[in-house]
Amino acid sequence: ALVPGSFKPPHKGHFEMFKYYANKADRVIVVISDPQNPKSIRTTPEGKYIPAKTAKEIFELYAVNDNIRNITFVTDPAPVKFVYDYFAERTQPGDKIILGVGGKGEDAARYKNAAKYAPEGVQFDIDVFPTVGGDSPISASDIRNKLDALTVEDLLPYIPDSLQNNEHVVNAVYNALTNLPE
Repeated sequence: ALVPGSFKPPHKGHFEMFKYYANKADRVIVVISDPQNPKSIRTTPEGKYIPAKTAKEIFELYAVNDNIRNITFVTDPAPVKFVYDYFAERTQPGDKIILGVGGKGEDAARYKNAAKYAPEGVQFDIDVFPTVGGDSPISASDIRNKLDALTVEDLLPYIPDSLQNNEHVVNAVYNALTNLPE
């Protein structure tokens, strides 16, 4: 499964989505956006930003502490292009590729042409993961708006449920998100 996106800041909705695909696929590659154009970098109200490397490190911490071993996290300046290139260069007949996307916005529409980049005989499915949080889904934008004055109490609801009692994980994520560059 390929799961591309921004994922900044990382939150439990993202991680639940990765776990969902990890249960469906032999291997999951999460492609975290690492934009090079300043206009594409999402910031907090005070201008801080979450580097792709920081998001990757948080997700790796979640995966290790939740004992999920079939997920690889990579950063790339262009996750959409990464997906298309993956189809063209790294698949072969008989492969089945799941493209994992979140249920909000137009994520699925972004990849509607991806199948034509796959070689003959490669099965391709877009699998939309429902948003976490029901009628008021978790939003990375909402979390970004809290980062300038983040408290552990503010952070806790966004940590995966299975890790909220893991003090090491909570403290590491808190420290990462309260020491962001501008």
